[in-house]
Amino acid sequence: LFLPIAFFHNKKNLIHTHVHLNGPIHIQHIELAPNIMSSSQPETAHETGSDPTVEESTSADDRDKPALLRKQSISEQASARSTRRLAPPSFLRRIEFLFRTKNIQTNQYLEEATGHAMDVAARGPINQTGTFVGSALIRLAIADAKTNPNCANPLTCPVYGIRPTSILTVGNIITGVIAGVTMPIMGALVDHTDHRKIIGAASAFIMTLSVGLQIMISLDTWFTVYVLEIIGGYFLIMHQVTTMAYLPDLTHDLTEMGHYTSMFMIRQYFVQGIYTSVVVAFSQGLEMKNLDTAKLAASLAFAIGVVLLGYSWTFLFRKRPKLRQVPPNSNIFTTGFKQIYVTTLTVFRQYKALKWLMVALLFSPEAGAGTVLAIAVTFLTSYVKMEVNEIATVSLVMLFSNIPGALISKLMCRKVNPLNSFRMAEILFAITNALIAATVTGPERKRLVYFYSALVGVAFGWMFPSQRTLAVAIIPKGQETEIMGLISFFGQVLGWLPAMVFTAMNEAGVNMRWGLSSLSFFLIVSCLFTFLCGSFEDAVKMVEHTSDAYLERFSIKDVEVGGSILKEVAEEEEAAEAVDEGKGNNANAVGQLPPQDSDNGDVVNQEKEVALESTTTVTGDIVSDVREKERNLQ
Repeated sequence: LFLPIAFFHNKKNLIHTHVHLNGPIHIQHIELAPNIMSSSQPETAHETGSDPTVEESTSADDRDKPALLRKQSISEQASARSTRRLAPPSFLRRIEFLFRTKNIQTNQYLEEATGHAMDVAARGPINQTGTFVGSALIRLAIADAKTNPNCANPLTCPVYGIRPTSILTVGNIITGVIAGVTMPIMGALVDHTDHRKIIGAASAFIMTLSVGLQIMISLDTWFTVYVLEIIGGYFLIMHQVTTMAYLPDLTHDLTEMGHYTSMFMIRQYFVQGIYTSVVVAFSQGLEMKNLDTAKLAASLAFAIGVVLLGYSWTFLFRKRPKLRQVPPNSNIFTTGFKQIYVTTLTVFRQYKALKWLMVALLFSPEAGAGTVLAIAVTFLTSYVKMEVNEIATVSLVMLFSNIPGALISKLMCRKVNPLNSFRMAEILFAITNALIAATVTGPERKRLVYFYSALVGVAFGWMFPSQRTLAVAIIPKGQETEIMGLISFFGQVLGWLPAMVFTAMNEAGVNMRWGLSSLSFFLIVSCLFTFLCGSFEDAVKMVEHTSDAYLERFSIKDVEVGGSILKEVAEEEEAAEAVDEGKGNNANAVGQLPPQDSDNGDVVNQEKEVALESTTTVTGDIVSDVREKERNLQ
C-alpha cells in the first residue's frame, strides 16, 4: 500500500536532496564518532514537529545548551544519515501525530520512536483479536463436537484429539515451542546480515495478513482459522524480537528509556481500548452474533495493522548494518547455532543480573501475554459462561486500566529502579490471579470478573514496560538482536508450561479454577529468581563500556571506506576555504591598486575580472569535487 506512494514521492525527495547537497558543506555530517548533539546536523520537520516551510524557532544558543551535550543514540545517527528517499508525502504525515513522543532531554521527536509507538499500537488490536476469534473458535469446536452421534457431552468429546475447551491452550503450546526453538536463530541471522528492517517488515506483513484472513471463520472453516491463529501468533513473537532489537538504539539514558517504553505502552493500550470499544459498540448496537463480532474484530484489526505497520516500516524504521561478519568456512545457519552457544556461556559467566533475569522469564508469562490470553478466554467462555460481548467488556476494563499501570511503571522505574518495579508488578498480578481463582466460583459470580480485570490491567501495564526497561538497561550493547532472541528463547522455552498445566488439568477433568491458579505459582517463582540478580546499579555498570564501544562501531559502519577518504575530503574542503580567502585577498589587492589615469582604467578593470574569474574557477572545481565525494560517502 505505502511503497507505490513512497516511490511516486521519490522524485521530489531526490530534488530536495540535490538542493541540500548544493548548499553549505559541513564535514561534521560524516564525522567518525560524534559525541555530542551537533548543531550542524540538519533537523528534520519530523524531529522538531514543525512544518519544513516554517522558520526554525530554536536559536543557535538554545541548541548549544548543556542539556544537549549528550552522546547521540544509534537511532539519532541513523535518522541524521538517512537520505529520506522514502519520506512520506506531507498529507500522510498526519498519521504520525498521535504517536509522536518527545525525547525528554532534547525535546525533539525521533522517527524511530514514532515508529515504535505506531508498531505497538497496531500490535495491540492484532493481539486483542484473539479474544473475539478465540472465544468463537471454542464455540465452533463445541458445535463441531455435537455433530458426532456418539458424543454425550460436547464439552468433553474430543475434536482433532483434544477437548474443544483445550484448543486455545494447545495452540499456545505449539506457538511457544516453535518460537522458543527458532527465535534465537532468527536473532543470530539478523546480527550477521543487514536485513533487520526486512525481517521486521516481513513478519509484520505475515502477522497482519493472518489476522485479515480470519474473517472467513465459520463452522466449516474454523480449523483453518485456528491454524492461521497459530501462524499469526508465531510471527507476532518474531516481530516483537525484531522491534525489541531496535529499542535500545533509541537512547542509552535510563530515564529516557523509561519514558519511551511507558509512552509506547500507553499508546498501545489507548488504541487497543478504542478498537475494543468500537467492536463492542457495533456488536451490541447491531445485535451481532458471536461469529459476526469475531469477523468484525478481525477486519478492523487488519485495517489498523495495514495502516500503522505499513507506514512505520516503510517510512520510519531505518536499516542497520550487520554487526559482525560470518566467519570463514561457516554459513549463516551454523554460525547462528555457534553464536547462540557462545552468547549463552558469555551471559551466564559475565552478566549475573541478565542470567537470573533470563531464568526468571522461564516462569513469567512474558510473550505478549499470549499464554494468559489463551487461559483467560478459555476460562471465561467455558467456566464463567460469558458471551463474546461480555468478554470484550472485560478486556476493555483491563485495557484502560493498563494506562495507569504504565504510568506507575514510569514512576517506579525512576523511584525504585526497573528491577524492583518488575518484582512489584509480578506480585500484584499473582495476588489478583489467585483471588480470581478463589472467588469466581461460577457464572453467578461473573460480576467480580469486571473488578478483577481492572487490577489485572494495572499489573499488565506496570509489568511489561518495567521488564523491557530492565532488559534494555542490563544488555551488553552491540548484541541486542541476538540477546533479545536469547531472552525470547528463555521466555518461550517454558512459556507454554502454564498452558500445558492448564490443558493437562482440563483434559483430566480438574476444575478450571485450579488450572487458572497455576499462573500465580509461576509468577511467584519468577519473582523469587529476580532476587538473585543482585544490585541493579552494579548490573548497569557491568555493561556501560559496551555501550560506548557499540556507539563508536556504529558511527564508522557507514564510512568503512576508511579514514583516508574522510581526511582527503576534509583537506580538500580546507583547501577550498583557503582559496575562498585568497579570492577575497586578491580582490582586495586588486581593489587597492594605485589609481591610474583614465587611459589605463580599462586595463585595471580587465585585470580585476581576470583575477576574480581565476579564483572563482579554482574554488568551484574544488567545491564540486568535495560535494561529489560527500555524495558518494552518503
